[in-house]
Amino acid sequence: MEYSTGAKDGEQEMLSKFHRKDKAAFGQVFVTYYSGMCLFAEGYVGREYAEDIANDVFLRLYQSDATFQDMSHLKAYLYRAVKHSCFDLLKTHSNAGERQRHFVEEREIAEPAYLSHIMQTEAIRILHQALSGLPEQTAQVIRLTYLEGMSNQEAADELGISINTIKTHKQRGLQKLRQVLPKDHFTILLMFFF
Repeated sequence: MEYSTGAKDGEQEMLSKFHRKDKAAFGQVFVTYYSGMCLFAEGYVGREYAEDIANDVFLRLYQSDATFQDMSHLKAYLYRAVKHSCFDLLKTHSNAGERQRHFVEEREIAEPAYLSHIMQTEAIRILHQALSGLPEQTAQVIRLTYLEGMSNQEAADELGISINTIKTHKQRGLQKLRQVLPKDHFTILLMFFF
């Protein structure tokens, strides 16, 4: 798991393999970050183009000779590459008047909004990763109520269980997430979802 104490050594070994074009290491990076990059791109260009952009970014990454100091550096590269690809797509698909408007908007996007978008995307990625370690019904309740925004009653109706069972699953799920996630990750999740 990404949060273990030996993670730094494992990261460096994986990055070393990645830099040598090891396909398994690239596959691990792809599996870890692909869905997050699609979600991030979707915020700029919509679902229609998000996967294409993420695929192109990962293809360019694989073909490049870029090296990274650590996984944070690699992740920052991916976010920047996706953002720039989104803006390039917007420029290409706009008519002359709209092209100018998108160019101006690109320059006016506040850094805090960009960072907030990255943080939210990371929070969703971390939450999905952490949910895989929860019991299935607890994970379903967390997904429905926090990620999909259903009320407790809507989730109870969807799953065919009582509202008190929903509340119990939510409480147990949050306790388990608090145990398995580092404090800073859990704080980010609280900020965006809970």
